[in-house]
Amino acid sequence: MRSVRIWFNKKDTAKYISHLDMTRCMTRAFRRTDIPLWYTEGFNPHPYLVFGLSLPLGVEALREPLDIRLNDDNYPMERVVEQLNSVMVPGMEFLEIAEPVHKALEIFKGEYSVEIPTSSPKELCEKIKYTVENETITFEKKTKKKTFKTINVSEHLSDFRAVYHEDKVMLYFNLPAGNDLTINPVSFCNKLFEMIGEENILHRITRHRLLMKDGTEFR
Repeated sequence: MRSVRIWFNKKDTAKYISHLDMTRCMTRAFRRTDIPLWYTEGFNPHPYLVFGLSLPLGVEALREPLDIRLNDDNYPMERVVEQLNSVMVPGMEFLEIAEPVHKALEIFKGEYSVEIPTSSPKELCEKIKYTVENETITFEKKTKKKTFKTINVSEHLSDFRAVYHEDKVMLYFNLPAGNDLTINPVSFCNKLFEMIGEENILHRITRHRLLMKDGTEFR
C-alpha cells in the first residue's frame, strides 16, 4: 500500500461545491477510473480520501492537497493525475502528485488574496488599510459545542497588504488555518466590509497555498 498526495485547484463554479459534496465528487471520479484506490475495511468500506483542510464555500483555491492510498505500489503516479483530469467536473484540475512531506496537523496558516472590482479603487483601498491598521476586527464564531465565542481577527492576521489598480483593489493576507484555530476568510472579509460601510461589495477570494508555522509551504 502506497500513500500519495495529489494537488488540485478549484475555480469558477466549482467553488460552490461544499466540502461534503467535494468528498462525494472525488469518490465518484475515482470510481470512473482504473486507479487502484485503497478502501477501508469493516462493515462499510469507503475510499481513503483525506483533504488537508476544508475550503470555505465560495472560496477558490490554487493548490489544495488530497491524500490517498494506492493498493498497487507499481501504479504510475502520473497516470493518477491523467485519469482524474479526464473525469473531473469543470472548474477543478489536478496539478501534480508526490509523496507526502508533511503531516496535515502541521498546517498552520492559509495564504489568501481578495479581488474587489470598484470604480473608486484608491478611496476604497485607503479605507480598508486604515481600518485594518487602526481598528480591532472581531466577529462571533460558533464552536463545536454550539456556543459562540468572540474571535479577534486583528491578533491573528498577518502579512496584510492592500494595493489598488485602475479598476480594482487587491488584498493579500494570511489567516490561521490549523488544528488549534481556523479563521474563515469569508467571515473576515464580511466583517471588514461591514466596518467600512460596504456590506454588499462584490469580491473574489482565493486561497493560494497552505503554510507551516515557520512560513514555509506545506508539502
